[in-house]
Amino acid sequence: MAVTLTIDIAAVRHNVAALSGRLASRGISVVGVTKAVDGEPDAGRAMLAGGAIALADSRLPALARLADHGLGPRMLIRPPQHDELDQAARIADAVLLSDLSTARALSRRNRGRPQALYLIVDMGDRRDGVLPDDAGALARQVSGLAGFELTGVAVNFACLSGLQPSASLFGAAEAVLDDVATWCRREPILSIGGTYCLPHLLDGERAFRPRRRCTIRLGAGLYFGHYTLPDVDPVGGLLRADPVLTATVIEARFKPGPPPGAIGPDSFGHVPACSLPDGPSQHVLLAMGRRESEPRCLRPMLPDARVVGMSSDHTLLVTSTPLRAGDTVDFALDYEGLVRAMTSPYVRKVFLDAHYCSVERDGLRAAGRLGSGGAGTTAGLAAAVGYAARTLA
Repeated sequence: MAVTLTIDIAAVRHNVAALSGRLASRGISVVGVTKAVDGEPDAGRAMLAGGAIALADSRLPALARLADHGLGPRMLIRPPQHDELDQAARIADAVLLSDLSTARALSRRNRGRPQALYLIVDMGDRRDGVLPDDAGALARQVSGLAGFELTGVAVNFACLSGLQPSASLFGAAEAVLDDVATWCRREPILSIGGTYCLPHLLDGERAFRPRRRCTIRLGAGLYFGHYTLPDVDPVGGLLRADPVLTATVIEARFKPGPPPGAIGPDSFGHVPACSLPDGPSQHVLLAMGRRESEPRCLRPMLPDARVVGMSSDHTLLVTSTPLRAGDTVDFALDYEGLVRAMTSPYVRKVFLDAHYCSVERDGLRAAGRLGSGGAGTTAGLAAAVGYAARTLA
């Protein structure tokens, strides 16, 4: 069977509903981000059903997938390139940008309905956006452009440099919004991204409470039911349902430890990131490689198993569990692993709209079963338990 990615769509819907309910009491709405799943319509539909007020993506082809299924409103959260302006004008209901020349070029293509425009403001992450002191002047310039309705400001955290969000930074962003408000036709909106911001919005009396309308753009927290920050208590009421990648065993045999000899570059010309065991062990070779994932993205759900290395098309696992060719092994993915698997053409995608065969190990609830078997985790899972599933070849 092909390497298979399984995502629990019902958990996504549940998590959106749980977070929307809690944040609404603080005056904050949820915008669901679909970029980790390439604008998957089932994910977008689940987010809207759970209470998201809009869907967001950084890639226009992904946003177009949502538009083809009539899902929206749609927000483009990376400024369009100049060869994308016509498509951006057609597909996006809202756009995030901070470049005046791009805004002018896009405004000339906007016809009919005005497009909502959020100014990206750089609060310190240094990835994108206008500096806070310059936001008011830029707002004045874009407010006069036809085809736009200046809606507010958008801020990002922990995207490039790792700058962590905080209630004080949210307050500083709201002060920038005050400078921009003069040029907004309606009540301005502060748009915050992303999942790492949640602790500072839900932390009891210490939580940030916006004075103006506020939205939070969420992606990872909805798919995983948690955030990857260390030493942060999980958000209550969410379902942890890490996406699962399933690979097939193509060879399994006991081998001794590595022989003596010179170690040089691997097939990529890099120093090998490989940790072979010193003594005899069962070497399990999987039909999966770096074209589907990376070792750091994979958490084996098989007890006593670890990934020791990967080449472009092979993964080596060591485990004491007896395995043979044709068995399958499941891995819980992190966020990077989800993105890599979704964008690999060699990965089969399965979206299950039910809570199924979930397992608990080390506090992890994952969308699959523990262990291995010739039938594969997802190949016969939906049919076996009678759940609705949709598969992308």
